[in-house]
Amino acid sequence: MNIAINTNNISIDASTKCQLKCPECSTSKGIIKNGIVGSGVLSFDNFKRTVDCNPNIQEIELSNWGEMFLNPDLVKIIKYAYDKKIKLTAGNGVNFNSVDSYTLEALVMYKFSYLNMSIDGASQETYAQYRIGGNFEKVISNIRELNKFKAKHKSIYPKLSWQFILFGHNEHEISTVKELCKDLNMVFNPKLNHSDFSPIRNPEYVKAESGFSVSSRDEYMEKFNKSYKRPCCQLWYSPQINWDGKLLGCCVNKWVALGNVFEDGLTNCLQSKQFIELKRVLKGELNVNDKMPCFFCPTFQQIREQPITENEILKYSKFIHPAEKQ
Repeated sequence: MNIAINTNNISIDASTKCQLKCPECSTSKGIIKNGIVGSGVLSFDNFKRTVDCNPNIQEIELSNWGEMFLNPDLVKIIKYAYDKKIKLTAGNGVNFNSVDSYTLEALVMYKFSYLNMSIDGASQETYAQYRIGGNFEKVISNIRELNKFKAKHKSIYPKLSWQFILFGHNEHEISTVKELCKDLNMVFNPKLNHSDFSPIRNPEYVKAESGFSVSSRDEYMEKFNKSYKRPCCQLWYSPQINWDGKLLGCCVNKWVALGNVFEDGLTNCLQSKQFIELKRVLKGELNVNDKMPCFFCPTFQQIREQPITENEILKYSKFIHPAEKQ
C-alpha cells in the first residue's frame, strides 16, 4: 500500500511571534527568529490565495511556533475559512494571554473548531515558572469570556482543552486543574515533558492523577517500544507550512525549507523530488543527507531504528484531538 498525497488537510503557522519566554522553547531562545522559520505572521492575502488555489482543502491547523492571537489578520482569516467551509484548529497550543473581546466572539461566530490551551499550572505562582511572562488569571478570565460568547450564540464551538505539561513543580496541581476543567467545560489534556526542565518528583502520583501509565517520555519508550510523539507522519496527513510559505513538512523542522507554497504552489511543493525523497528517508528507503531537515533533527535516530510505516501514517491521519472528545 502506498499512502497518496493528502492536500485536504494542511498546517500553516499563523504566527511565530510569542510574548512569553518559556525556558525550553525554540521561539523564546531566539532559534526561530534567527533561523529559516523567522519571526512573522501569516497575512490574510497569502491565506486567501492558498485556500482559493486549493479548493480541496478541508481543514487547516493554525498553531505551532508562536502565539496565534498575535496575528492582526486572525479574524479575517477565521471568517474567510468559515465562508469557505474550512475547519480551523489550534491543536498545537495557544497561550491565550492576549486576545480581545472582538476576537473571542469571532471564534464563536465563525465556528473555530477547537483550541488547545497551554496552561501548565492552576495558580500564577506555578504557571509562571514555565510560562514566563504569562498571567494565569488573565488566561482564565479570557476563557470565561469565551464561554459567555458560546452561551450567547448557543454554540459548542470552539471546543476547549487544557494542555498541561507535567513538571515536578506543577504535579501537585493536577487534581485542581481537572476540577477547573469541569468548571470551564474543557478537556484535561496532560502532556509528557520533552526536556530535563523540572523533572517529575513523584512518578507514581503523576501516573495515577494524569491517567498515564508512565511519567516520562523515556519511560514511555521503554514500556511501549515507540516514541511518545512522531511528528514525522505529518508530512502525509497535514504538511506544515511556515507563515511566509516555506514548506517545512513537520512541525519541528527549523533547519531546512522544502520549497515555498506561496511562490510555487502547494501541489508542486508536495510533489517535488525533494519532498518525495524526504518521505522515503522517513520510511527507511533512502539515506538521509545534509540537504534534509532530518539530518539535523535530534530525534531522527528513532526513525533510523523504527522507520515510519503505512499503518502508523493511517493511525495518525485518523487521530482525534482530545478537545473534540467533549
